[in-house]
Amino acid sequence: MEINRLRINRVIMICMVACVIIIGLVNGNPGGKSFLTVDPVPEKTVGDLVILSGTTNLAEETNLLIQIQNGGYNTGAKVIRGAGGVNRWSVPIDTSGIKPGEYIVKVTERKEQTGDSPKLVLGETANTTKLLLTGTYLGSDTPVTTEIPENAFINLDPVSMKNRGDQFLVTGKTNLPVGTDIIWEVNPANLEEMIGPATGSMANSQVTKGPDDNRVTYALDTVQLLPGEYNVTASTFKGEVYADDMVKGPVSSSGVIFTLK
Repeated sequence: MEINRLRINRVIMICMVACVIIIGLVNGNPGGKSFLTVDPVPEKTVGDLVILSGTTNLAEETNLLIQIQNGGYNTGAKVIRGAGGVNRWSVPIDTSGIKPGEYIVKVTERKEQTGDSPKLVLGETANTTKLLLTGTYLGSDTPVTTEIPENAFINLDPVSMKNRGDQFLVTGKTNLPVGTDIIWEVNPANLEEMIGPATGSMANSQVTKGPDDNRVTYALDTVQLLPGEYNVTASTFKGEVYADDMVKGPVSSSGVIFTLK
């Protein structure tokens, strides 16, 4: 299974997992000047789901880096096929861990990496838009130093049936301290029995404040997932996120199953 990992800061890291590589014709514009557009974003409140989107003539499957500058949030997206030679891109953003304020969102082409070097190589094609967040900061400015309580829990909310391409927040409640690091996994529900291609995703986030209990949230993008049943889990972890020494636990949610059509 191939894992495409994008190293970013402490707030969010998203990496899509796929064990099938799709190779086909692209409908970009290799002979002309490359462009990226970023659609305007209306004012949002901290904790809202924000869908960033735009158009491009970059080839289908081109990787993009999305940065909320000075907001502690970077993630990635892939160009998807559009019409008339104009492709599209979009990505869901969970604003729960971002402070209120006005930010610049920058979208940049990511070049393919060669060899084993983890160095991030960016292209010249880029564009920006503004993002205004109001409300109250739900995260923590200080690292969590308290021990995990013996009765700690993570309870995820049910996820309804989704269509491939849907972008939405997975939510849940917890009594873990605000700022606790969480690892999310989305895997085929019957992974052990599967024969053939399988897709999934991983991400990390932090526990944030809720109206009653503390919250765990994850902006899930199903664009790269194949139809089927999926199991979503959220866990604490020890070690460096996505490094060889990362170990899940000791607190994990029960799996939440949803169907992707």
